[in-house]
Amino acid sequence: MTWTMGFVLILGILIKMITSPPSAAVAWVLKKFAIHQEINEKEITLEYDNHLIEGQVKEKVVKMFNEASFLKRIHIYPGNEDLFMPHNQKTVPYHICYSKGKKKIQLYLYIEEKYLTVVKQTNKKVIAYQMDAEEQFTEYEENSIYLNSKINNM
Repeated sequence: MTWTMGFVLILGILIKMITSPPSAAVAWVLKKFAIHQEINEKEITLEYDNHLIEGQVKEKVVKMFNEASFLKRIHIYPGNEDLFMPHNQKTVPYHICYSKGKKKIQLYLYIEEKYLTVVKQTNKKVIAYQMDAEEQFTEYEENSIYLNSKINNM
């Protein structure tokens, strides 16, 4: 009888946890599988046109990336991944490289006036998405740091 009650109690707790998990567990799962994850300025290397960027410009690009809101995912069909890589584009992207665990992640940021287009490349997977960065772009445009993905003042 005691074993039955203990088993029912444990089963009830387990069912309760599965049907309505705590907020911390939900936040962890959403953060783990999010397409657009925030980046830390100290853990990344930022390049533009094969030149390493440091200092204030790096801070502003990272802030712009982190504060931009996700708009939509751009679907890449199998076999067309190469079309989204920088050597096939007209503009020069910002190249962000960092490691997360054993994965090496590369981000290519194409800064436009209203949108921030991101191409995220992990080992064999390529994901592209657009983010709304109009508010941040106008702020940086006033500072004459960005103008159509080009650095005016270094």
